[in-house]
Amino acid sequence: MKKLLGPMLYAKDQLAKDTWSFFVNLYLGDVDPAHPPPLKLRFRTVEGKELPDVVSPQVTRVADFSGLKTRVAGVLWRWEVTLPRAETQVRVTYRFEPVEGGPALEEVDYSGQTDTVKPWGAEDVKTVVVPAKGALPRAAFFSCNGASDARTWGAVMRMKRPFGCWMDMLAQHEEPKEGGFELLMGGGDQVYADSLLDHEPMVEFRKRELEQKLNRDFGPPKGFHETMLARYVELYCERWSGSVGIAPMLARVPGLFTWDDHDIFDGWGSHESLQSCEWFESLYSAAALAFEAFQLGALRGGDLPTRRKPCDMHYLQTRHFVGEECDVDVVALDLRSGRTYRKQSNGRMAHEVMGPGQWATLDAWRLAHAKDAGLKPRHVVVLSSIPLVHLRFGSAVESMSGDTELHDDMLDQWESLVHRGERIRLMVDLLQLAKASCCAVTVVSGDVHVGARGLIRSRSPEHIPAGLAEAAIEQVTSSGIVHPPPDMLQFMGMRMLAEEAVDDLPSYMQTEMLPVGKGRYLRERNWLSLRVEPARTKTSRPKLWLRWEAEHTALSMQVVVEPPPLVPTAATLEDGVR
Repeated sequence: MKKLLGPMLYAKDQLAKDTWSFFVNLYLGDVDPAHPPPLKLRFRTVEGKELPDVVSPQVTRVADFSGLKTRVAGVLWRWEVTLPRAETQVRVTYRFEPVEGGPALEEVDYSGQTDTVKPWGAEDVKTVVVPAKGALPRAAFFSCNGASDARTWGAVMRMKRPFGCWMDMLAQHEEPKEGGFELLMGGGDQVYADSLLDHEPMVEFRKRELEQKLNRDFGPPKGFHETMLARYVELYCERWSGSVGIAPMLARVPGLFTWDDHDIFDGWGSHESLQSCEWFESLYSAAALAFEAFQLGALRGGDLPTRRKPCDMHYLQTRHFVGEECDVDVVALDLRSGRTYRKQSNGRMAHEVMGPGQWATLDAWRLAHAKDAGLKPRHVVVLSSIPLVHLRFGSAVESMSGDTELHDDMLDQWESLVHRGERIRLMVDLLQLAKASCCAVTVVSGDVHVGARGLIRSRSPEHIPAGLAEAAIEQVTSSGIVHPPPDMLQFMGMRMLAEEAVDDLPSYMQTEMLPVGKGRYLRERNWLSLRVEPARTKTSRPKLWLRWEAEHTALSMQVVVEPPPLVPTAATLEDGVR
């Protein structure tokens, strides 16, 4: 029995104040898919006392890739864990142990030129943190965990600390004074799959003219989808394993991940006519299945891989965390599966980012969330893989890029001219959410390889919560945790071509870029830490603190978000009478 990848922890809704629950997944090879693996998951206190009855006896098969023709063919298994909370934060250990008489455990090592197998010690993971009763999780957010081409990846590997930001996050997590992390949020590009386009038969496909690529008679060879799925699975096993980088945090902190283009390939959703070509549809399906298995933690609709079509489903996710005096919701938008374009009757192209299904789901969630308005202070953290507020490239620059490789980069951005109507719709929805739910909304984003801060303001009475002079939503951008920042000349050129001034929008809205420390942008690798501080006085409210954790610079500034004053509603007044 081989451990191909894991362990990996996944976040759940936390509706109880006295327990903390999550999933633990292992991807195993040389196992019988029809029977759970002969392993027992044990949790202990740091003093060594076993914690009984915290692991569900039901072991679930959540993805079966055992039929793939690859060295990493295997099955993904899930254990559900529910730990008791104490009056103060505690740390626990866990390990997988073979049942008596079971086969020895081996681990695949992907670090060399060829894969090797070694005994798996299944060492204790001593830094899983369980928050105190009624406490909200301390979180870490990251994006851009890799590089899009061999040249950039080589530059990363030549750094003194290629995974320096991951090392810093792990050090913070293991430092008792820092408190550790209980939630890990990925904002997109958790893997970079662009190298898969350099394998046959994709190399031959990329040489063809556009007309031939779009010809349905020039389809991919038989077995292409299964071949590419195998390669995506291999990519996760290679990039998410080992003792450095992302793997130690995946094994210690329950995660919640959305995806972006590089989790499929560079610019997915912004290649316009090519999106409907059979080759691209097969690549998307393979990437989506691997994303579901390893980033969502389970395949949708069953554990056997079946075809996925763009726009047929979306991956919007929500998590709810109940605290003693404040609740936190995380909404992870999906800005890739619904990206498409269509030709209108006038011959012009209309572009979409989120798709009708996701909009309907988001609207339903907002209405449900508003029903509890006024009960207690609340924060809503929205994960948007692409920043809502960033550099704006005008129509001239976008037109110039039409016949170049920069075209899909321009279309990728929320600020693109073709997306600005949908962008306004999203901003209005978030402003209305803040007012209707009496909550603070904060957007967290990645993608752009620099740290940045944006602000969305509104002076419309439809958006301003009672007791405030204006409505405002903070946006904090953190990127990338591994991908290097643009060099000075590159970034100066981008800024020369873009607008950064205050942008006046319909509905009395404005967007603005604000400084990060001494400058407007943080041009070094970084990630975010997030925490909610309890109210210190009877008149104050629990604040969300967001801090950039930069690779070289110690930033003293933080973004602080406070929810609006509670306004009793008819429902809350009725509850009070009862």
